[in-house]
Amino acid sequence: MPARVENGPVPALAGAEIIVADTSPVRVFVEAGAQRAFADYLGPRVRITVDVWRELEDAAQSVAGLGLLLREWPPSDPIDLPVALKQKAADILGFIADDPRSSLQDLGEVTSVLLAEYLRASGECRRPLLLLDDVRHGKNLARPRGLEVVDTPTLVVEMVFAGAMSRELGKRVWRAAFSDRHTWRAFDERLRQARGK
Repeated sequence: MPARVENGPVPALAGAEIIVADTSPVRVFVEAGAQRAFADYLGPRVRITVDVWRELEDAAQSVAGLGLLLREWPPSDPIDLPVALKQKAADILGFIADDPRSSLQDLGEVTSVLLAEYLRASGECRRPLLLLDDVRHGKNLARPRGLEVVDTPTLVVEMVFAGAMSRELGKRVWRAAFSDRHTWRAFDERLRQARGK
C-alpha cells in the first residue's frame, strides 16, 4: 500500500502498477472536460478490455470530446479476453441478468473485473487496481476475488489533492459523476477528509 502523503490521503491510483478502467469513469472525466488530466494522471498503466473500448466508441457518438480522446488513448491496445474468460463473462452476465438487455450494461464491468483477475493470476501484475463506478454489479463481483476497486469520486479527490487537477476542475468532474445535486456538496467534505481536517 502506498504511504500516506503528508496531511493527505493514501494515493490509491498513484501507486498502482496497472489500472484496469471501466467505461463510466472515462465518460465522466470527458463530460467534465477533464480528459487530459485523467489521461496524464493514469499514464501508461491503464488497461481496458475490448468490450470497454466498444462501449467508449459507442458513447463517442453522444459524448463530445470522447472520440478525440480515443484517437490517442488508452496508451496500450484494448485487451481481448481469452476464450475461457469470455465464456465466464457470458455465464456471469447470464446469472446476474434480471433483464437480458440491461445485462449488457454490465459487460464492461464484468470483463474489467475478469481482466484484473487474469492479470494477477498470470503474474503480469501482483495487485491490479480496478477503476469503476459500479453502475450495477462490478464491486460485488470484485470483492470475493480480492480485487481493490476505486471509483471516480475517490480518483477526483486524489487528483485534486496531488495537484494533478485544480479544485475547480475536480468539482466539475464530481458534478458530472452525480446527477443528484444534493451530492455535489459532498465534494468539499471529501477534500476536507482527505486533508485530515
